[in-house]
Parts: sequence; C-alpha cells; structure tokens
Amino acid sequence: MKTGKIPPDILRKAVYPFLGKKRNEVLVHSGFGEDCCIIDFGEYVAVASTDPITAADTAGGYLAVFVACNDIAACGARPIGILVTLLLPEGSGEDTLARIMENVHKACQKIGIEVLGGHSEVTPAVTKPVISATAIGMAKRESFVTSAGARPGDDVIVTKFIGLEGTAVLALDFEEYLRGKLPGELIKRAQSFIDNISVIQDGLTAAGAGATAMHDITEGGLLGALWELAEASGVGVEIYRDRIPVLPETAAVCRVFDINPLGLISSGSMLICSGDGQKVVDALQEKSIPAAVIGKITNGGRFILDGEKKIPIVPTERDELYIAIENVKNLKKN
Repeated sequence: MKTGKIPPDILRKAVYPFLGKKRNEVLVHSGFGEDCCIIDFGEYVAVASTDPITAADTAGGYLAVFVACNDIAACGARPIGILVTLLLPEGSGEDTLARIMENVHKACQKIGIEVLGGHSEVTPAVTKPVISATAIGMAKRESFVTSAGARPGDDVIVTKFIGLEGTAVLALDFEEYLRGKLPGELIKRAQSFIDNISVIQDGLTAAGAGATAMHDITEGGLLGALWELAEASGVGVEIYRDRIPVLPETAAVCRVFDINPLGLISSGSMLICSGDGQKVVDALQEKSIPAAVIGKITNGGRFILDGEKKIPIVPTERDELYIAIENVKNLKKN
C-alpha cells in the first residue's frame, strides 16, 4: 500500500468486516465518509472522532487539535475536549515533548476545550513524532448532521478556500526550498494560513441554517471529501471548476511543488450540502465566513465540470501533500 489513507476497496475487505458487535446506543456507526460516531444519551448525543498527524512537522500539535475538532463540527456539534496520544522516536528530547504539548495547549485555548487525557511514549516503532487526537463533542439529539444526508437537488457549498492546511504545512516545513522560487511575503502569507484552519464556527452555523450533510475537507482534499460525502449519501455530484475558491498563495505553492490543489489537505474549509444553498451562504457570511455554492447533488455520476471537460471524481490514491514531500526528497537525492 502507498503512503496515505487506506484505499476504499481495501477498507471493505480488511477493516469494515471487523467492527465488533453493533450497539443500539450508537446512532451513527463507522462507515465510508463518516469521520465521527454519534452515541445516544437521551436529549443529547456524544460525538467522537480521531485523527493522527503524520505529515506535518512544525505545527503538528496545533494541527492535531483542529483536525479532530473540525470533524466534530462537521456533525453540527460543539467540541468539549480531546485525548492525545504522542509517539516519539528514540533520542527525542524533553524539549520536543514540551513543544508539541505547548502547541496542543495553544490550539485548545483558542477553541476553548480541555485536554482530557491521553498517552505518551518513546518508541523505536516511529522515526518522527506521531500525534493522534481523539475529540469529544456534544449536540442536541435532533440537531446533529452527518455526511450521509445529502439529497439530489441540494446545493454544494464550500467555506473559505481550499488547500489552506496543505499550503501552510508546505510553507512552514519547506520554507528554505521555497525561497528564491516565491516572494518572501507570499511565503509568509502562506504560513499564516495555519491560523485559519478551524471550521468549528462554519459547522455550527451551517447546521443551524439547514445543512443536510457536511464533511470536513481533510486528507484527499476537495476531491476526496466530495467522493466520501457522495459515497456516504449514495448520490452523484456535479462541481463547477471555476467556482472552487483557491487563494493565489495556494496556487503558487502548488505550482512550485507540481501538485493539484483540489487534492491537497484542506482543513479550514467545510463541504456543506443544503436544499437552500444561498440561505446557508448568507448565514455564514453574516459570521464573516466566506462561502460559495460550487455545484449540485445529483441522482448519479460524480464529476468536476471544467469548461468542455467532464472529469470523474474518484477515490484519491494519496493526498497531494505526500506527493509534494516525495518530490522534494527525490530532488535532494538527485
């Protein structure tokens, strides 16, 4: 298997048949396109999600908190806290542990959540820090949203701009590589995208405005999120390429690394479906959150419409971030 998410065909054979005994208290179980489980507690539900950070170095601890909590917000739930597992390579110093936890603390303070617990160890099983965060949130039982609620005719909405997280990670971790290839001010602006990767307000606002389905745009980028949401809902989708919001800094960084921004990890942007897309866009814009309708949910077929071209949306093999990292390593070898 290649670096990145396990492909859906392998998940079907090697993961999903082995999920233990289903519980009646679980309202949303593990499945394609669903990043969270939802557990019934009467008037309220508990929402939980877990994610690792393996590709980012400089801002790993900070990103881990937001990536996990963004999944909670994609269900229209409010995060309460996280549990953190840290695996550090042999030879790691106390300063490495402290730096990661300081970044975790900074992110938690910004969101207003608590580190509820976790585990940390040094192990020869890893060659760089691996940070896994499990987020816990809550919502009213009648108000949660999943990835499986999209219906034909729904508008498809994207908040902010795609590629924010991937752009920031590449600009932070490969600043020296980008010097001379891009203006210094552009690199600094790209690095600052790390401050805009929360979609908690996006999710809570859209859920209140009538979202039928939501999905945090993470590994696999917009292409991966579109396929996962469509797969979870059993629908098709048509997206207009010229309506997808991409910042100039993201486009420039992607050109340097020769990668596709549509497949770049995109925490900071939420994919939303609604029967009244303009109502959701208006509600988001009232909260100063940029948003745009980029397409429609259909009865069948999943495509990006780019002028005369009709590009199929298929499961992404790997996030473009991994491709960029490998491209740089190969150049250094040569």
